[in-house]
Amino acid sequence: MLPVGPAAADPDVAPHYTIVFPPTMLWSNFQRPHNVLTHLARHHEVRCLFNDWTVREASAEGGRLIVTRRAFRARYHRRPLVYYYSIPEKLKYAERLRPDLIVFELMDVPEREFADWKAELPRSLERADIVRTTSSAITAYLQDNFSEALGGKRISTSYNGVDLELFDPDRAFDRPTELAGVDRPILGFYGNLDWWIDWELIAELARLPEYQVVVIGDTEGKRPRIPGELRSSSVLWLGRRPVTELPTYLNAFDVALFPFVINEMTDGVDALKLWEYLAFGKPVLATRTAFIEARAGLFTLIERGNARAAVEAALASAREPALVAARMAAAAERDWKTIADTLHGEILEALA
Repeated sequence: MLPVGPAAADPDVAPHYTIVFPPTMLWSNFQRPHNVLTHLARHHEVRCLFNDWTVREASAEGGRLIVTRRAFRARYHRRPLVYYYSIPEKLKYAERLRPDLIVFELMDVPEREFADWKAELPRSLERADIVRTTSSAITAYLQDNFSEALGGKRISTSYNGVDLELFDPDRAFDRPTELAGVDRPILGFYGNLDWWIDWELIAELARLPEYQVVVIGDTEGKRPRIPGELRSSSVLWLGRRPVTELPTYLNAFDVALFPFVINEMTDGVDALKLWEYLAFGKPVLATRTAFIEARAGLFTLIERGNARAAVEAALASAREPALVAARMAAAAERDWKTIADTLHGEILEALA
């Protein structure tokens, strides 16, 4: 997933700035920060440093994107330095970097498993030169609960995007070997398997004999989260797959699933998978989080007790060319390049 072409530009050309993302997640996870930095490096003269503590030596060194465990080493830096982070406790690394600009981007509502972020959140909001969120629900949460720490700062809401080159339905795909023998419509999900998954809803779908539920994710690492009876059900558990392989599986789905429980945290989730699903024009069965309900025309709503009717409605919508086109058009507006361009403009304005 490392960039090619313009991102491998001459490193001796002075960049507009160096942006550093601290040790937070692995490069192989390829989430929002990975996409943002990749497209900043690919389309702008920006040196992007992603700190992955599992990398032995720098990857892509010599280009504008450098994945390394030594992102704070001065030899990588060309000022001005921009510190870009998403978890409040990671503000501590800014002291080592002494950046010219701090960009704090909150990607989840600090509730439930993220509730411990609240203690450090005010300081992050006070110190940040640019405050961003990934959904209007998170923006409203900050305005309602942390207005004093914000001190009148503007919050930029920047939704998640999709890699339209990778998630391109016009590419040729072979059917995955694991799905070769499946002769029923596939109801598919991929992503993190944690408390926010509505396992009872998955179980209800699995009890429909005319369909095959397929789940792609860390089924071993998250085994305690998955109910035992569901692990032994008709669900086809495929384990984790690299992001580069996900389009192949998505192409085989007849209906894509977004079975999240509903609470204050999930109401603000703008999941990458949603836009990847929509890029293929797939009907998406989704629970009624606030984020989904605000865009209900793109999704088929599902809740416990109406699984069969919801699946039938979703499959019927797959035969409606106008609905398929609307999904794909919505995803096309979420190109990561556009999202990176917006951040680049905000940074240049703030530096000036």
